[in-house]
Order: sequence, then C-alpha cells, then structure tokens
Amino acid sequence: MRVVEPLLGTRAEVSVEASLPAVAEAAELAVLEEVARLEAVFSVFDESSELSALRRTGATTCAELLTVIELADTWRATTGGAFDTDLGHLTALWNLAESRNRAPTEAELAAARHERDQQRASRANLDLNAIAKGWIARSALTAIFDASTDLDVAWLSVGGDVVHLGAGTVRVGIENPLRPYDNIAPLASIDIANEALATSGGSRRFWTIGGERFSKVLDPCTGWPSDQVASATVVADDAAAADVLATVGILLAPEETLELVSSVGAECFLVNHDGSTTSSSERFRPV
Repeated sequence: MRVVEPLLGTRAEVSVEASLPAVAEAAELAVLEEVARLEAVFSVFDESSELSALRRTGATTCAELLTVIELADTWRATTGGAFDTDLGHLTALWNLAESRNRAPTEAELAAARHERDQQRASRANLDLNAIAKGWIARSALTAIFDASTDLDVAWLSVGGDVVHLGAGTVRVGIENPLRPYDNIAPLASIDIANEALATSGGSRRFWTIGGERFSKVLDPCTGWPSDQVASATVVADDAAAADVLATVGILLAPEETLELVSSVGAECFLVNHDGSTTSSSERFRPV
C-alpha cells in the first residue's frame, strides 16, 4: 500500500509491508507524520521552524538541527567546499538576475561570495535542503522500524530521494535529464537494499535569463550554476551522504566525482550533457 502526500516541497510516497494490512497502513501514516514533523524543524519557508529561529538568532538547542549542521560542516570539509549550505546571497543574486533578465557580473558574484564568507558564522543564510531531505527520509523510516517488530520492508520516496529498509529490494529508475518531461523509459535502473538513492540535476529547477536556462545548483567557489554534468545519481548506505554526493556530483568533473564517491564506499551514475553516461558500478543497468 502506498500513501502520497505533498511534503518537503515535493511529493512523498511511502510503502510498508507487514503481516497485517492494518499494521502496514498505520506504519505508512506514522512515516508521513514523522516526515512532516521533521520538515517543521528544517524548513526555510516556515518562520516558526527551528532553522528559521536559528537564522534569526544565531543559536539553537534543537538536537536534530545541530546533528545535521555538524554533518553538513563535515561534508563541506570532506568535499573541499564543493558542498556548501550557505548559498543564500548567491541564490538571491540569481533570483534578481532572472527578474531583470541579465546574468550577474563577475563583480556582483564576487561581492556575494564575500558577503557569504563574512556572515557564515552567523548562520543567517543557512539552508540545509541539500542534506536534510535524505536525513529526514532515513530518520522517519528508521523510527517506525525501531518502534515495531511486525514490519517486513519499507521504502520512502521524496522527490529524487529513495530510502529502503528491511527485506528484499526496491528497483529505482533513473530518468533522462535531457528529456525530463517525456513519457519515456528510464535510462537505467538499480535495485537498492537497505540503502538510499539520491539524484540531482538542473533539468527541473532552473532560472531562465535571456532565453537560456541556468541550473539552480550553484558552484560555491564561483557562484555560477553547475555545468559539469546533466544529472548525478548516487547510492549509499546513508541517505544524507547520498544527498550530498549527488549535489556535489553535478559540480565536479566526472573523474573527480568517481574518485570521491569511491572513497566513501558509495556508487554513482552520471548523465553527461551529450546524453552519454558514466557509471562507477555494474549495478546500474541500462533499460
């Protein structure tokens, strides 16, 4: 049985299998309730969220928020700054650029990067979406498994993230980012078991300036939208890691992504702008 709800700014779909249908149904609702609760912690759009309070005051005692902030800081160091949760100034600049139909100048980008660096410690522009979505999905599923011994398997899909726990596997298709709205077969598929999958790319979220599309995934070092690959899909044991690596995967050159992913025991599937693909594992099967 599956339940679909609008959560985390996207569609959430959950499936739980248990010996009794009533147990499975209750577990599915519990997962969605936990996702909604955690969304209220990490939302940048809800002024009453714990993250919004931190952005205003520079302080928090919320254990969940502190855990993810520490994790994000660790990944920023691990990726040499390619993963960054303080992109508010740069995002605002590109929003302005779209409204005036003119790409930012190098001077404007440099000023935004400087302002970001000066205010980083205050956490005033902290945005954890690129890591919190996976962390929330895994936490919600883990919570229901820890609370019941009657569940066999569960998976949760939130936007481009899929998390699986329990018996068996779940097959996930990887869409063609060059034709994201066409009703065509996926480029590849992979079966995941007690793992997480995340996909990042600019095909569905972009700015349009002068008739040209610019990905909303920004390179923290330059402030420019990513143009290395069209999409990056990562499978890892940890959902937050999959989230981070998928984001970084469209910022780095393919060979750099392959090296980074391999170093942390994850696997990736990259779709290049010319439609060719690069994979670190034979688990990704062409469809």
